[in-house]
Amino acid sequence: MKTQDLDLKTILDIPMFEHLQDALAKATGTAIITVDYKGTPVTKHSCRTEFCSVIRENPVSRKRCYKCDALAGLEAVRLNRPYIYLCHCGIVDVAVPVMVGEKYLGAVMFGQVRIPNDDTDAKVERLVSEISSFQAEEETTRRDLLEKYEKIPEMEYKRIVEIAGLIDAAVQYIVHRALETRNQFLTYEWMLRTASAGVEESRLPSLPPDIGKMVEGSGNEDSRENSIVPKSSPVYPAIAYVEEHRSEMVTMRDMANLCHLSPSYFSKIFPREAGENFTDYVNRRKVEWATQRLRQSAESISAIAFSLGYVDTSYFIKVFKKFEGITPLVYRQQKYKS
Repeated sequence: MKTQDLDLKTILDIPMFEHLQDALAKATGTAIITVDYKGTPVTKHSCRTEFCSVIRENPVSRKRCYKCDALAGLEAVRLNRPYIYLCHCGIVDVAVPVMVGEKYLGAVMFGQVRIPNDDTDAKVERLVSEISSFQAEEETTRRDLLEKYEKIPEMEYKRIVEIAGLIDAAVQYIVHRALETRNQFLTYEWMLRTASAGVEESRLPSLPPDIGKMVEGSGNEDSRENSIVPKSSPVYPAIAYVEEHRSEMVTMRDMANLCHLSPSYFSKIFPREAGENFTDYVNRRKVEWATQRLRQSAESISAIAFSLGYVDTSYFIKVFKKFEGITPLVYRQQKYKS
């Protein structure tokens, strides 16, 4: 895929990324939002402070927030590292650039903190000249805004730098994996196009041995009645992709595109072909893979969940219980006793 065709929504699963963003915000004690290269948000705000909520709800100051985010992102690109700065309201923010090669797609912005006055290590410059773009007309409103400002948490500069390094590393890893996945996805599309143009069936992507047995109805523990999905099935590419990319949380829309079907038609015929709807199929298979790991390894439940694409461990436990009737911990304990 050409880099000019890429944007944040292309390479990120936004709902899943927002779960990760929420977790990072809670763990670091900062507010986080992801913006495009224009400074326009592409995710919701995680753990936004009361003060910034007021500022961003005002149409005038909100535009200045967007401008500030855009300028900070560009400065981070120029410096080739996270950029720590004071925003137009005098609050410490950090721009972590999201890059694909030479192309700047946007930034993960975190902060909404204040640095203690006695922190001599702090090296923070003001990005723009205004101290505040929000002018409250009424005295009561000004007092309320000042109270909200004083509630903004303080954080040592050293800690901010550490968080910047953590988020930068996470962003680089996520982008790398997203591009890798996208390239694999495009390879599948190419193989399907060549197959439809007359290339022999053996060139189609093959399923792994374990799922190959299932879809051919071999009768092992993975087999299910009415779950035969031959290569001629219109949803076969989606089945193959899910089975070969266990660590990804794929979307129905992407899989519909992979099969060259509209999402509505894909959702209609998938149950007919696979015996259950797409979401249940993906979650059930992930639970089956999880049970194998629970029986065969001492990995933590959260590690298993994350390796299967679940950012929220509590959601994974809920899904697991839906299919197995018990939690992963109880499952492991019962299998260990047996």
